[in-house]
Amino acid sequence: MAAVSFSTIRSRFATKVLTLSGFTISRNPFDDFNRNPNGVAHKRASVGVSMVARSDQRESSSVGVLCESVVVVKYPYRLRPKDQVLDFDNSMDSVEEVIRACTVRAAPLHTDLQIFFNSANHEITDSGEYIINTLNFTVLHTIALT
Repeated sequence: MAAVSFSTIRSRFATKVLTLSGFTISRNPFDDFNRNPNGVAHKRASVGVSMVARSDQRESSSVGVLCESVVVVKYPYRLRPKDQVLDFDNSMDSVEEVIRACTVRAAPLHTDLQIFFNSANHEITDSGEYIINTLNFTVLHTIALT
């Protein structure tokens, strides 16, 4: 498995999410609050990477470091006042759509990566206008030491 940088992984996930209908990628860096203006917030995704090296292996300058990173895809889904239950269901359908897109083993997303879906969580904002979906994927990859 060839080395793949953290920034490349984040970029590949963002590109994959961008191919899904109605999704856009936030111009802001990943954050826990998803600070997008309400006019463009619906399905505006942020992608972040938590870097974790595996503790059960030795680093080698010729091979690199085997990492088990967590990629987080987070986006708001608008809940219309008169159709909140329907929009909640549609939001869950969009979660499944993202999971399918990111776990189908195809290039370029999966090139030199192993990707596994971990979890999906959702939280309705205090205003009740949006549901924030957060998806976590484990990614096994190698980073270069040279």
